[in-house]
Amino acid sequence: MLSENQLLNHIYQTAEMGREGIQSVLKYTEDPKLAGALNSQYTEYEKLQNAAGSLLQARGEAPKGLGPVVKASSEVMSTVKAMTDRSSANIAEMMIQGSTMGVTKSLRTIRDCDLRDEGVRRLADKLLKTEQANIEEMKRFL
Repeated sequence: MLSENQLLNHIYQTAEMGREGIQSVLKYTEDPKLAGALNSQYTEYEKLQNAAGSLLQARGEAPKGLGPVVKASSEVMSTVKAMTDRSSANIAEMMIQGSTMGVTKSLRTIRDCDLRDEGVRRLADKLLKTEQANIEEMKRFL
């Protein structure tokens, strides 16, 4: 069983990965509507990350961000994919893939967690709803 703090760190890192992914592709986005949608998603991930970080700190634990290797490899993959095809459909597909991975990993982590704190449960649910809403929003650009 995972602890609630481990789930909070998962939420923190998932939101950070979402922000990193958006930053990686945003500079290649030529469609202003797609850029607007990505900026909105970035803000939502930032709120999730801040909320998870605050809950962790209230529990006496510092949030553990993504390691530099994870960040660098994500940046390189996103850059290569976006440089070769700057279309809105390609960027949207990349974001859908990232959010789908986020949903899958989050569902596993939530299932493996001994959830007792309602605030942690609500934040985990908010992450899932945000990822699913992001997927739906990106489908418009395919």
